[in-house]
Amino acid sequence: MDSDSDFYGDENTASVLEARVNNFDIESWWRNRNEGATPTPREDPKSSSFSGHLHNRYEGKPGAWQLTESVDDFLARLPPATTNWQPGLDWIFIGNPFIPEETKHADEAFLEGGTERLRLLSSFITQTKGSGKSPYVVSREISRARKETVQDLRELAAGCNTLSGKWMLFLEPNTVNEAWATVARATSNNELGTAAKVDTRLSLPSEKERLICVYTKDFRDEHDVARVLNRLRQLKLVRAGGKYIYYKCDAWTNLGIYGGNEWGIKASMYSSNEIFEYIKKKGNPPARC
Repeated sequence: MDSDSDFYGDENTASVLEARVNNFDIESWWRNRNEGATPTPREDPKSSSFSGHLHNRYEGKPGAWQLTESVDDFLARLPPATTNWQPGLDWIFIGNPFIPEETKHADEAFLEGGTERLRLLSSFITQTKGSGKSPYVVSREISRARKETVQDLRELAAGCNTLSGKWMLFLEPNTVNEAWATVARATSNNELGTAAKVDTRLSLPSEKERLICVYTKDFRDEHDVARVLNRLRQLKLVRAGGKYIYYKCDAWTNLGIYGGNEWGIKASMYSSNEIFEYIKKKGNPPARC
């Protein structure tokens, strides 16, 4: 071999190859690679936050989609209708490969501070109920304290970057495979949010509803929350005027704030009905932000 040019080709060949590399659309390639996926028009990744590199926040996890397999292969490997729960396999995951995972989270700090703030609210509720004040005054003061607590927790979540949240779809066991396939393909194509997951099957005589969670980056971003819900509607996984679905922030999940909690804090942040009303007023959000 006499020179580098013998390996790379002559000057004209090298310039043609360089142009092919520069013009290669990695997003289109990835979407076409996933057999059965239906492409939808979206912005050029060069004009968005897409860095040009695919990411997998669940790299190496056996219960998650890997970049080395097609989405169809992933769905065949882990069909939620028949994939049984086992230690370490509570959920089946897929990440949006166009969105890198945020690494700067202070979840432990949020959990510690949030738990203490809820403890203070519990103490206030107990003291106020035993104060001898009229029921009306007691209710008003507890309501005000609850509202202040929620605001403090939201600010703490923002300070700790514990901002993710999810739309929750509850499905009959016989429909979970089809719904999950739709969600997985849309997530891999950057049509929904940052990630999605579905719970594995419990070995029970009478199986409960199955849960699919569709994640967004920031519960404060109502426009993005609405965009993801609107796409779920377009995919026929939810419909305006139909059965409500709910959006819950992970901050609340981390603190154990569920329905009927002792503080009277609403467990969900949004309902599909509320967001569809938002969409009516603001207009349909774009397919991708």
